[in-house]
Amino acid sequence: MEIVVGGLIALMNQGLLYWRMQQLKRKNIMDPKQVVNLARISLIERLMLVGILLVFAMQRLDPLSVILSFFIINLSLAFYKQCQLKP
Repeated sequence: MEIVVGGLIALMNQGLLYWRMQQLKRKNIMDPKQVVNLARISLIERLMLVGILLVFAMQRLDPLSVILSFFIINLSLAFYKQCQLKP
């Protein structure tokens, strides 16, 4: 159960990042200041979401398993996306 919960939190984190990146592309924002501001907002949103969800999960489940599964699945999703971006 810990692995599933950690994986779901990692998926939510990556999904929110992907959603924000798609918003940036749809709005066609080229101003560097706006891009940096949106990146900061996305960072704060994801940090709050992940922090709150991990705290709740660690209160009910084994904390080490939740953190390890979140970390490993989040890294694997990030590397998978990087491999897809290469031509």
